[in-house]
Amino acid sequence: MSEEKIAETMRKFVGSLETKDVETPLSLCADDIVWKNSAGTFKGKEEVKKYLNWLGEKVENPKLTDSGCGILIQGNKAAYEHTFSGVMEGEKVSFPMLCTYEFNEDGNIKSLRSVYDRLAIAEQATNKWLPKKIVNTLVGQLQKGLE
Repeated sequence: MSEEKIAETMRKFVGSLETKDVETPLSLCADDIVWKNSAGTFKGKEEVKKYLNWLGEKVENPKLTDSGCGILIQGNKAAYEHTFSGVMEGEKVSFPMLCTYEFNEDGNIKSLRSVYDRLAIAEQATNKWLPKKIVNTLVGQLQKGLE
């Protein structure tokens, strides 16, 4: 599979997330895909479909924008650095993501790993007093000594 085709597939996958189109990303995946991210491990198209539907319900106006190194490709593996933004729990959020893809011989995504900071998302999306206090306390503890 050419680098151009890999990049095109990745952009099509990410673009479909912005429109909350579930069928397009599933059509780009191998039947036995494994997608690991901070929300869990999703094996096979049915679990990935469930995750995509959940994501579509949780995030309004999702937007993924190239950032950092963008797309890097080596053989059948690629990395994609981008920024995810949208509205969660009524609050605007924006956070960096790094996703690694592995493609099978048919050009389908067989492995996807997405790395992002859930605590940073919680800091932005938490808008009620008690949860905000809990998140801010946790963040403060984790950053203790950096001031």
